[in-house]
Amino acid sequence: MTAVRIPASAKQLTALVKEGEGPALEFKRSTGELKEAMQTLCAFLNGSGGVVLFGVRPEGAGEGQEVSDQTLRDIAQAADRFEPPAHLSIHRVKVKIGREVVIAAVD
Repeated sequence: MTAVRIPASAKQLTALVKEGEGPALEFKRSTGELKEAMQTLCAFLNGSGGVVLFGVRPEGAGEGQEVSDQTLRDIAQAADRFEPPAHLSIHRVKVKIGREVVIAAVD
C-alpha cells in the first residue's frame, strides 16, 4: 500500500497538499496534463506506489477542476494502456461548488 493516505474530505486533502509533492505524491493542474500524470503513475507503479492529484497547482493551490463522467472515463482509458495491467483507484473530493480534485492512486 502506498505511504500517501487517500483523502476522503476537503480537510484531509488540504493537509495532504500542505505536505507538498514528494516521491509518492504529485500535483497536476488538471487532466489536461493526463499524459504526464500517467508517466508519473507508471513510475509510482515501478516504485512503492503513489498518488496524483488533478486540480492542484504545482505550488500547492487546490483549486479543483470541473469533473464530468468523460473526465473519469479519460483517466480510466489512459490507465487501461498500462502493460502489464495495473489497478488504478480514482477518488473525487469536492473543493468548491462545481470544482473537484480527482485523486488517482496506485499501489
